[in-house]
Amino acid sequence: MSRNGETGRWRWPGWIERLTFASGPDVMGLLVAQGEVSVKALVAFESWSTSADIERAREVGELEHAADDARHRLVAALRSSLATPIGQEDLFVLSERCDRVVNRVKNIVAEAEVLAWTPDGHAAHMAVALRAGMTSVLDGVRCLTSRGDGTAEAAREATHCVRTVEHEYRDSMAALQSVADLRTVFTAREMYRFYARAAEALETLADRLWYAVLSEP
Repeated sequence: MSRNGETGRWRWPGWIERLTFASGPDVMGLLVAQGEVSVKALVAFESWSTSADIERAREVGELEHAADDARHRLVAALRSSLATPIGQEDLFVLSERCDRVVNRVKNIVAEAEVLAWTPDGHAAHMAVALRAGMTSVLDGVRCLTSRGDGTAEAAREATHCVRTVEHEYRDSMAALQSVADLRTVFTAREMYRFYARAAEALETLADRLWYAVLSEP
């Protein structure tokens, strides 16, 4: 085992790392698989937000369960891994934060049903940006072990998508000033806030993707 002069980290010789990664669980593949299911959930959420289609709402719930299963497989693999291509903590946290975004959008669908709220144009625009942001995160995860700039660029793009949601959220709240019906105002305000909270979860995911880039030697 040798010490990396730039980072101060202890590293196994390259041949040992290659042998360990080849014989252990494909944790990066499992993280990508979770990301792919997460993107599908955000695609269904975008479709529901633009159409209010009940079938898309059901699909969001089903994909949230599938994303949970994908996360559980990754966590189980981490427990049996002697070494991983990137830090185990990075893998675990990226997985947890992907899960958090999917949970947030699933909760939006559930709250809309309870409040009998139909997504509008503001919601649709925010959902488009959320889906685009999660897609960027998946692109970044796929590049994590390449030591290139792809992951950093993907993290920047995901953060840009968060800013798009924030801008649309402010516009949506301003538009409510001209609505007279108080029930409509209250319901829409709560739902818009749920979208903003999903964007907050996406931002913490993008931030961790940045950290995963910086923490690698």
